[in-house]
Amino acid sequence: MRRRILIVDDEREVRDGLLEFLRDEGYETAGAETLAEARQDLSRSPFDLVLLDLRLPDGSGLDLLAELNVPDAPPVVVVTAFPEVQTAVRALKLGAQDYINKPFDLDELLLMVNRTLETRELREEVTSFREGQKLRLRRSLDRIVGDSPALTRLRREIDLVAASGTTTALILGESGVGKELVAEAIHYRSSRCEGPLVKVNCAAIPATLLESELFGHEKGAFTDAGTTRKGMFELAHRGTLFLDEIAEMDERLQAKLLRVLEDRTVTRVGGKRPIALDVRIIAATNRDLPSRIITREFREDLYYRLNVFPLVVPPLRERPEDILPLAERFLGEFLARMPGKKSRLTEEAKGNLRAYPWPGNVRELRNVMERTVLLHAGGEIAAAELHLGTVRAGKISGEGPVATLAEVEREHILRVYRQTGENKSQTADLLGINRLTLRRKLKEFGIE
Repeated sequence: MRRRILIVDDEREVRDGLLEFLRDEGYETAGAETLAEARQDLSRSPFDLVLLDLRLPDGSGLDLLAELNVPDAPPVVVVTAFPEVQTAVRALKLGAQDYINKPFDLDELLLMVNRTLETRELREEVTSFREGQKLRLRRSLDRIVGDSPALTRLRREIDLVAASGTTTALILGESGVGKELVAEAIHYRSSRCEGPLVKVNCAAIPATLLESELFGHEKGAFTDAGTTRKGMFELAHRGTLFLDEIAEMDERLQAKLLRVLEDRTVTRVGGKRPIALDVRIIAATNRDLPSRIITREFREDLYYRLNVFPLVVPPLRERPEDILPLAERFLGEFLARMPGKKSRLTEEAKGNLRAYPWPGNVRELRNVMERTVLLHAGGEIAAAELHLGTVRAGKISGEGPVATLAEVEREHILRVYRQTGENKSQTADLLGINRLTLRRKLKEFGIE
């Protein structure tokens, strides 16, 4: 978007010359001969900069400058043919961004205009960033929906970890329970909230690439290393690094990660110089790490380094009182994207939502509500429109034996897999899991 500049000067030749010059430089321009005209222009439309002469037919430009010394007003550069030190000092005290005397060099004026506008843009970006951080802080716990005792305890634990600023945390829970939301809440409620939150899914990146992604590399470290590159640890400096699916990291990288946690330094691939870190580490997994330690799939020393403060996110089936608040939140979220469309859940639908075991946890519930809103024409949402996996009606209502979680998970994954024509990418997207997890599940089911 082109920036708009208002030129306030009673000398027509100067005013018209500046209007044409700045227009040729890509700015939108408007001119005013008096204070009254300038006030009228400023009241009618917004400007990004004002070039203000101090001696005008109906008063001093300092009066207008004082009026513009308020938040959200455009910055002012004072232009005058009567240079006086006291006047310049007064103009700067009243909020002028800069001061230039007539006659002036056009290139010098252009440099001043560009610099002033760039400074304003930077301030706007900083303000926007800070407001965004405040908004994320307010919303960080709001996104963890539910009033069950388990979630109430989890929120208290999040605030304890966040308050420390440096404590390493390990988030445990099944796939789809919202471990990433917990990591975000810790970051945005901590003193590191203005620093970066860098997320890495250890299962989604091949082991051969993960080392370079995490630790960076020097130019020439390997065949394709044409330039030096910072790793995720360096990019997270003074912020938080979230290592999701940490159990999938191979043993060699586990050893290197352990050294980073112990020394608080990182050495790039192909590098020799250790780089000091100021990073909080948050890891997450849906695996049973003690069992993987026994089978030598996960290092015991790394486990204790990560498990400084464990946070357990309970599965949705263990907190049924949170199911309907979540469903209503998702329903409202997806309806908001479709103006004019209104829907509500019938009592039967609510009962089925509460009774369903939710093998995919909150992620599955969110997917169900999104799919339901897309397919539903409006009005009441009947129980049959929810398409809750493959659990039979008798099992939902409590008639007959209840399927085990493993059975429900297997049936649900295979049903979606068949519906997509055995398309792995589409199946993984619908289930809310990554392709590596899906492939592992299919292999367990004897499909691959």
